[in-house]
Amino acid sequence: MIVQQKKRINLMSNMEAIKKLRDSTGSGIVDCKKALLENDNDIEKAIKWLREKGILKAQKKQDRETNEGVISFFNHDASFSSLSLCMIKCETDFVAKNEDFLKFANELTKAIHENQEINNSGSGENLSKISINDKIFDTALTDLISKIGENIQIILYKKYNSENSIFISYLHNKYNSSCSKIASIVEISTNNISKTIDIIDQLKVLAMQVSAMKPLSLDKESLEKKVLEDETDIILKQIENTPENKKEQILQGKLNKFIKENTLMGQALITDPKKNVSDYLSELSKSSNLDLNIVSMDLYNI
Repeated sequence: MIVQQKKRINLMSNMEAIKKLRDSTGSGIVDCKKALLENDNDIEKAIKWLREKGILKAQKKQDRETNEGVISFFNHDASFSSLSLCMIKCETDFVAKNEDFLKFANELTKAIHENQEINNSGSGENLSKISINDKIFDTALTDLISKIGENIQIILYKKYNSENSIFISYLHNKYNSSCSKIASIVEISTNNISKTIDIIDQLKVLAMQVSAMKPLSLDKESLEKKVLEDETDIILKQIENTPENKKEQILQGKLNKFIKENTLMGQALITDPKKNVSDYLSELSKSSNLDLNIVSMDLYNI
């Protein structure tokens, strides 16, 4: 009974010490526990230990704004049916081009792609099961922040896989072969994967289109209702002095123009403005004897 009471007292003492160390340094529970364990529960020594390990330095940087960074791909050149993407942000463009930062981005995206235990999409909070060069994710990230001297955040990641579609990717403003500031992915369903891969160069323009023209949605049906409502309100204010009998015709004309310019299928093709994306895909399907349809599109932008 006395032994159990002593254990409870020690446990309470440990929890109080961890809380005090967290409040003083902003460090995580795991780091605080380890620091106290290494230093016989001495708060001052634990703070010094955290500083020496670079953990405290990294923690303090994690409140700073991140406005730069990269979109990192893995497997986008090797396979058109399975790839992964990660958005990693830092504070300055200088660090975004740093070799250590880009190496970390590539290694992390590879680890995400190969790990089968994590969700198919998420943020840095979902990566506790990831290891990078035999280091757990949190440790690898802390080490990088300490080395580079800037806050680094994993904003999001996404894994793409399909047996009936291919994914066309495009990287704009590249920092290396798999990292850029703007990136897009277009998913195309097909009745013949191998034949579709044969015309991949002709399909790449679709991913380029998304990066260049930044459509709001795939087509009219997938446009958010609020977007159309807001645009309708704007147009009505613009034509409020127009005769009532002409307002509806003008409204519909302007709305149709807005829909064409802001949906991927309605936009004029960047390589041939005389035709729209929908026409281009139809012609390509017919000439290749394939059933091609754009299933989804994603645009990522730092």
